[in-house]
Amino acid sequence: MNQQKQLYLLAKQLYKEKLWNDYLETDLIAIQLANRKEPIIVSVLGQTDPRYGFLFYRNLEELACFFEARIRAKQQNSRTIPDVTYLQSGLSLEFEDRAVVSEEEYKLIKDSGVSFRGKKSWPIFVDYFPGYYPSIIDESDNVLLIEVMEKLVETAKDFKKKLTIYKEKKQLTEILIRTYQKNDTYKDGLFRLPKNVMEGTSQLKKMAPIFLTSFEMERVSSQKIGSSIWEIDIDFMNSPVVSIEGERPFFPLALLIVDSEESEIICSEFFKPGDSETIQRLMIQLILSENKKPPKIVVNTDQYYRVARYLENLLINLEIELVPIQKLPMLSAFKKELLAYL
Repeated sequence: MNQQKQLYLLAKQLYKEKLWNDYLETDLIAIQLANRKEPIIVSVLGQTDPRYGFLFYRNLEELACFFEARIRAKQQNSRTIPDVTYLQSGLSLEFEDRAVVSEEEYKLIKDSGVSFRGKKSWPIFVDYFPGYYPSIIDESDNVLLIEVMEKLVETAKDFKKKLTIYKEKKQLTEILIRTYQKNDTYKDGLFRLPKNVMEGTSQLKKMAPIFLTSFEMERVSSQKIGSSIWEIDIDFMNSPVVSIEGERPFFPLALLIVDSEESEIICSEFFKPGDSETIQRLMIQLILSENKKPPKIVVNTDQYYRVARYLENLLINLEIELVPIQKLPMLSAFKKELLAYL
């Protein structure tokens, strides 16, 4: 049997189980395969999410995206998880209406020979990568998905019986896990989630090194310290773009900087996720054009790690303090107007 047919047969089987009737998204299931270092963590979508399906986190770094979404929802005082497509990382199986299925996805289903019909019953396999638009999974992921989905059918049915009992006994930092040996025997237990994973993606990202030349650093370091504090914001735009034809669409990051003394935006630029060099060059160009360095730059608390990831090492070298605060007084208003205009 070819891999595509196996995938869609397993998708059909999982759909019939309707595990979303018994599992919340937070009832995570861990499956430790014999040939992998870290367990695959599965979240079942459907009870509180408009989508039906499954999210497969291939490692703990990807799982941190799940908790990042929960944190964002809490910050927004929302009962439902906001759209954090640009933050997600992992693979998913989602069931959609036929009208939503793209021609490429429909062809894969037809070629598999497995039939589907009905509302919210057509399977779509999606690959998520932070900062980029979701795409169809690569064939190289088929083997892993097949193995996990095969074991998920049995594991989720077994765990369903134990769910209530385990909820009473386990801590919030523990999830159910089934560990498989090479001979396919298994042992059930509890898996303790690392604290930094539960704190979201911000805690797992390393700070970017300085990408500027020594000449550039000497030039900007020689600038005098001004009196005005700058406010900074780096956030994803909601609409993806394509910079090169054939390239995967990405969600651009918007960099906004406000001079609090002058009450004006002194920088508004867009850059590609992960492009630390571009944002560092934008920062030194701004300092040189203003002929001064700010004594400190303030950032919203929930964005501190994102800004620090790109700029902390540079700012430390320039002796500019990066300070998290609860609310940016001027930038909040500017950002609202700018996003409404865009």
